[in-house]
Amino acid sequence: MMQVLTNPREFFENKIKEDPDFKQPLMIIGAMAVISAISAYIIASKLIGNLPSDMASVAQIGAAIGAIFAIISVFIMWLVYSGIFYGISLVLSGQGTFKRVCEFVAYGFLPSILGSVLSLVLTSKAYSSLDLSVQDPALLEKAMFSDPYIMASTVIGILLTLWSANIWIFAMMHARNLTVKNALITVGVPMGLYVIYMIYTLLQALS
Repeated sequence: MMQVLTNPREFFENKIKEDPDFKQPLMIIGAMAVISAISAYIIASKLIGNLPSDMASVAQIGAAIGAIFAIISVFIMWLVYSGIFYGISLVLSGQGTFKRVCEFVAYGFLPSILGSVLSLVLTSKAYSSLDLSVQDPALLEKAMFSDPYIMASTVIGILLTLWSANIWIFAMMHARNLTVKNALITVGVPMGLYVIYMIYTLLQALS
């Protein structure tokens, strides 16, 4: 499975010859979901530490709900990405099932597992140094996004998103029988917009 990170073209060339198999894709998405849940719970717990004791117990329930929501969000994101790529490739005369697209798109989230772990570490460090007692949400948000750990997490996120996009280009070439050009359009348009948004967020924090 690690071949998809180093040689996605060959990986999907071989994979398309096999019947659809969701064992590994579900492992990838499941790992992302677990890491996201842990991250959401840790962040929520740090925020709870600054709340009055009478509100802490209620907030703990909120943290648990947030962790569950984080798990669900990862699976929704998987389907949304697959749907967007499938829809764009449909306009470009792509051929292939949505089931195969979902299977192949899951492999593109492998870099995000590494990103989620690094983000968890960096975000935890950031929240440890931030003054979370600030009452003004705008000031707190500005302090968060200008924190060097958060900024580092954003930069890493951009780089790993580009890595994922590279994997998805080859995934869509084979899952939807697209030319290189059409696969670039299918993946490049939505992911390009997302990367631009991330860069804009980073520049706003630096300004």
